[in-house]
Amino acid sequence: MTARGLGKMVSQNVRRRRSAFVVSCFGLSIGISALVFFVALGAGVHQMVEKVFPAHQVEVVPAEASGALSLFQGARTIEQAAVEKMRSHPSVAAIFRRQKQAFPALASGGAELFGHDLQAELLAEGMDVAAMQGETLGPEPFAEAADSHAPCSSDSDCHAPEYCPSDTRACEAPIPGVLSPFVLELYNSAVAPSHGLPKIGSFLASRFRGFTFRVIFGRSMLGAPRVAAPPKERRVMLVGLSPHAAQLALTIPLTTMQRLNREFAPEKSGGWSSLVIALKPGAQPTELAGQVRALGLAVADSGAERVGLAVTLLTLLFSLVSLAMLLLGTANIAQSFYRTVAERCHEVGVWRAVGARASDVRAIFLAEAGLIGLCGGCAGFFLAWMAGRVIDFLANHYLPAFPFKPDSFFSFGWPLLVGAILCSMAACLLGALGPALRAARFDPIEALTR
Repeated sequence: MTARGLGKMVSQNVRRRRSAFVVSCFGLSIGISALVFFVALGAGVHQMVEKVFPAHQVEVVPAEASGALSLFQGARTIEQAAVEKMRSHPSVAAIFRRQKQAFPALASGGAELFGHDLQAELLAEGMDVAAMQGETLGPEPFAEAADSHAPCSSDSDCHAPEYCPSDTRACEAPIPGVLSPFVLELYNSAVAPSHGLPKIGSFLASRFRGFTFRVIFGRSMLGAPRVAAPPKERRVMLVGLSPHAAQLALTIPLTTMQRLNREFAPEKSGGWSSLVIALKPGAQPTELAGQVRALGLAVADSGAERVGLAVTLLTLLFSLVSLAMLLLGTANIAQSFYRTVAERCHEVGVWRAVGARASDVRAIFLAEAGLIGLCGGCAGFFLAWMAGRVIDFLANHYLPAFPFKPDSFFSFGWPLLVGAILCSMAACLLGALGPALRAARFDPIEALTR
């Protein structure tokens, strides 16, 4: 039997048994929709977790400063010798050093964006500029500024973006700074609503590139700090957003932070507060654990692994329930086809009498099952997609804003659609295989006399 003849035969059979075809497709689509729904939900949540906790990198901190205590303990630092030992580990692709700001600083500005200047304590951290390589940031690079030091009496005497500091009267470039998307999300979800400030969308975020504000190093809103040098005012330019930046602080070039720490807090300017280790493809953080502990260090517990594991386990649990529903659908398909074969025994005898081979009979029933699987898979994917859209609509309108709240909690794509169709067709073909083999073994004369 040719493919065209097979298609014509299957089409005629489906039209004659339209109601049974629809019922079979509907029953199968329920199991497929549940499976697609939970797989898409798990993939969407995993993508959200990766936005908060960048994948393929770990943060190493001094052992006593691991976990939540790392926000408050800064006495211990990581020496360069430990960095070199970890650099030789086979799972390490690159190491980026960090040094925290060891003195207070006061930031002010923002009238261009918010209508009036804001003032706040500045939390900053220095990081190797190599961590931002390959990223599209802003009009100025994330690197140690190359100042011209030309004599000046006002900003107009300097070539932009340089300015004229009041204490040195020598042109300097603003200190480049990078923010983490986490800071932006935290502002939009917590700070802006509570203070009546506008949220920063994609338009305002784009204007952040090149935004300059003033910083007084060595001064604080909390009183007169003890610093080794008199306060001085400088400017900082935001050059972009990067997931490699510190989550809760402004990130500036490491050499700049080292210079400022030596000036205002020389006793705290040695060593590194933490290391960001980029792992090679396929490497796992646990491969580094032994060497990290041997050096008296620890891997900072960001919670990413526990969240990812919880999401994976829940997705697996619900997927197993969905697979159980799909197996039930397969059993129903098998039962339906056994009944169909019994009802169409005389019809099968006619096919055999006019020259159809056993393989042709088998192909007809399996083709009908494949068509049911195709339609059931498409319908199941559509039902899951519609359910996801409804949940996203309810979440966007009724759930309060929180950091990294996504527009959609689901990740639907063509690979999932293809997987749903293939899974559905496999279930149908498996359920129909037994009945199809039985029909192919019918004796033509016996089948005609039934």
